[in-house]
Parts: sequence; C-alpha cells; structure tokens
Amino acid sequence: MMTAAVVTLSFLGVACGSSSSGSSGTTATTVAPGGGGGVTIPGATGTQVHVEATDQDQTHQSFKFDTTSVAAGKVTFTLKNSGNRQHELIVLKTDTAFDALTVNPADNKVSEDSSVGEISETDAGKTGTVTLDLKPGKYVLVCNIEKHYAQGMKSAFTVTG
Repeated sequence: MMTAAVVTLSFLGVACGSSSSGSSGTTATTVAPGGGGGVTIPGATGTQVHVEATDQDQTHQSFKFDTTSVAAGKVTFTLKNSGNRQHELIVLKTDTAFDALTVNPADNKVSEDSSVGEISETDAGKTGTVTLDLKPGKYVLVCNIEKHYAQGMKSAFTVTG
C-alpha cells in the first residue's frame, strides 16, 4: 500500500554550480543498472512518484515528494524543476541512513556507486522522468550536483516487498 505524504527538505547554503549539460524539455532517462536492484524500463509507467525541486532564494532549496514509500516493482519518478538552477535525482540503494552518506571533499558529492538509476541534470522549468524496477529495500534519493546533498537535498525512500 502506498502512503501519500509530502516531504519537504529545505536548507541554507551557497548556490551550487553544475555541469553545462542540461535537459531542454521533458526527458526520459535510460540508465544502466548498478548497485543492486534497478533496471530502466523504456516505455513503462509503474507506480508514480512525483518530485519537485525548488529554490526559494539563493540559499534555500528543497525537494518535495508526494510519497517516500512504494511497493516493489516498476516505479516512475518524475522530477519537476520549479527552481532557478539545475537539479537532478539520483536513486541510491543503500542501508546507510539518508543523512549519513560520505561527501567527497574534492567534488562535494556523494558516491553514486550504489545508483540504480537517475534523472540527469534538469534545467529550471523542465521535467525529467525515469522508470526503474525496484526491489524491496532502503534507498536514498539525492540531488548530487556539487554541494546539494551536503546542503540538504536528500531523502530516505523505502520499497516494500
């Protein structure tokens, strides 16, 4: 059973840089699976998870999720970037607490070794989507653009069996 809830994660911090590549509209991302449990399924819809990335000002950003728990199987994440800079959504399968991932001081990002899929950098005003086949377990959803994780763009996510 899916629980509907809105989770808002706000933070203070410096506006972060990002790569120069970005999306130019609605994107469907195809990602090679890795880290245990995710497979991108072109054309599949699955359980819908809506995520909104926002920037209240230069130092306040947030994620809003309509749910942070779904049943195992096909899950379609849709990231709407309502902010004023690029954001992304990385799905990591890990038993590590969402706020305890190690940040690499060289690039101010967390490891993506346990990534099972992602919505790549999405420009302000654009939307991206990806459908993954998720196994039961604990996940962490992050924006891994430089400094975004450390400044608060992260959430626990659970897939039930």
